Amino acid sequence: MRLEQRILVVDDDDAIRALVVTVLRRRGYRLDAARNGVEAIDRLGTCRYSLVVLDLMMPRMSGYEVLEQLARQPEASRPVVLVLTAGLEPKPFDKSFVIGTMHKPFDVELLVDTVRGCLAAAEPIPQAEGCPDGAAPRGAQNVSDEAN
Repeated sequence: MRLEQRILVVDDDDAIRALVVTVLRRRGYRLDAARNGVEAIDRLGTCRYSLVVLDLMMPRMSGYEVLEQLARQPEASRPVVLVLTAGLEPKPFDKSFVIGTMHKPFDVELLVDTVRGCLAAAEPIPQAEGCPDGAAPRGAQNVSDEAN
């Protein structure tokens, strides 16, 4: 069984999603991306994530709706969430799994530092059967070992 810390980046803006994915991948993180809440829920059903970087305002299913679905999951299997928003201060979130918000446009290094801090506090988790390998570049900062 693979142990890893995987990130899901969810944003309908192609440029922002590509930026976040590129920056984090270059830092060695394993990650997947989704264009909207429907894709995010699909990915969350296939793989286990340590962190979800989530936009709030998206078509088909908003980030708010994704948060509602995550809140129904058992706490032990629920990822922590970093919310990205272009709007004013969003409504209050469940602090048991929403670690904070970042306003767009955001400082890339602040995003990287926040992700690093979130993952430093989290243990690698066993990956779900059937989850594709989230390849990371050589020298990855994440754990991806075979457990007995």
